[in-house]
Amino acid sequence: GQNGLAIFADEVYQDNLYGSEFLSFSKALGDDINIPLFSFHSASKGFYGECGHRGGYFEVRNPPGAQGSNTGFIDILFKQASVNLCSNTTGQALIYLLASPPLEGSEPYDQFNRERQGILADLNEKAVMIKESFKKMDDVECFGKVGAMYLFPRFNTLPAGKTDFDYCMSLLEKTGLTTVNGSGFGQKEGTHHLRIAFLPPKNTLEDVLPKWIDFHNNYVRY
Repeated sequence: GQNGLAIFADEVYQDNLYGSEFLSFSKALGDDINIPLFSFHSASKGFYGECGHRGGYFEVRNPPGAQGSNTGFIDILFKQASVNLCSNTTGQALIYLLASPPLEGSEPYDQFNRERQGILADLNEKAVMIKESFKKMDDVECFGKVGAMYLFPRFNTLPAGKTDFDYCMSLLEKTGLTTVNGSGFGQKEGTHHLRIAFLPPKNTLEDVLPKWIDFHNNYVRY
């Protein structure tokens, strides 16, 4: 591009949109051939969620030139890959399935689609459960549509001298709920957030969310 930069696009959550339409970086770039694009996908994320298996792939569009070499950039990538260890057999099989899902009309398609829709619907329901609980917490906001596997609520009020890290540690000690403080993500100075995954079973959320609401409203009032 104009500034000699490339785009590295993490697109592992392209299926976890819950009613929204996925817009890939490739589609956003359109016919622009001046910006190198590296798009990544993995079987350990998304609705597959096979975190114990290591397998992924990336697509290169508009590969950049290789400075100081007459060898093409893609050739250099293949050379580098050839001296590295590959994913284990299971990981490779999962990537094959990820890149080549059952075709509509084929015998396994109905089961595949039913399981896929079931997983995504369950994730969406749990996300909505958590997001609704924020409405019962004093001065908590959560913007935008649900996506991926996480929610990032913002706390507009915390006790004087307290940070979102302090909040997360107290929440863990009082309720057993593990979250990640927003300051770990480079948030805007003066703001407070946390990240929570909506992966736990529904019955676990039904048990812990009322405890979180009580904890929060007591925490910010003192």
